[in-house]
Amino acid sequence: MKKTIPLLAFLALTQIASLPALQMEGVNVPPQVTVDGKTLKLNGAGVRTVVLLVVPIKAYVGAFYTPTPLRSEAAVMASPGPFRFDFTFLQAVSQSQGAQAWQAQFKDSATFQYQQLTVDVATFSAFFGPIRQLGVQSVEISGDVTRVFENGTLKGTIPGRNFQKAFLSLWFGSNPVTPSLKSAFLNGQSG
Repeated sequence: MKKTIPLLAFLALTQIASLPALQMEGVNVPPQVTVDGKTLKLNGAGVRTVVLLVVPIKAYVGAFYTPTPLRSEAAVMASPGPFRFDFTFLQAVSQSQGAQAWQAQFKDSATFQYQQLTVDVATFSAFFGPIRQLGVQSVEISGDVTRVFENGTLKGTIPGRNFQKAFLSLWFGSNPVTPSLKSAFLNGQSG
C-alpha cells in the first residue's frame, strides 16, 4: 500500500502535466502558457462573433491565462497578474481593419479611462500587421508593462498600469466587448 500511494500521486501529476489542449473552432487552446518564467493556466476561452450586415461571423478564439483561477471581474482587476490573452483569428484581416477593430473596441468598451489612452491605443493598434487566418495576437500583462506579440514575435510594449487597467476593462468592465466572451473568460467555459 505504501508503494501504491506514491505511484498514484505520480500518475495523477503526469495526467495534470499532460492535459490536452482545448479544441474550439479547429483551434488548439493550450491548458497553460509561460509568462516571465511563471506558469499561467487557462482561466477561460471563448469565441468572439461579430455581425456584419446581419450575418454572424466568428472572428477569433480568445483565451485568458492567469496564475490562479479568477472568477469575477473584481478578482481580475485586483490581481497583480501576470496575465496573457491569446486571440487566434478565424478570418484573415487587413492591417487597417485590425487597427480599426481594436480602436473601436477601446472606444466602445474601455470603462477605465485616462488622459493618455488615445495615444496608447493608437500605439497598441499600430503594433499589428495584417492577420492571416489562424494568426495569433497575444497580449501579456506583467508588472507595469504590457507586451504585444503577433504570431509569437514581440511587436512592442506599452508601459504603465493605466493601459493595463483600460485593456482589462475591455473584457471585464461594465460594457465588455461581448458579454458571452466575458463569461467564458471568467467561468472557464467556451461561451
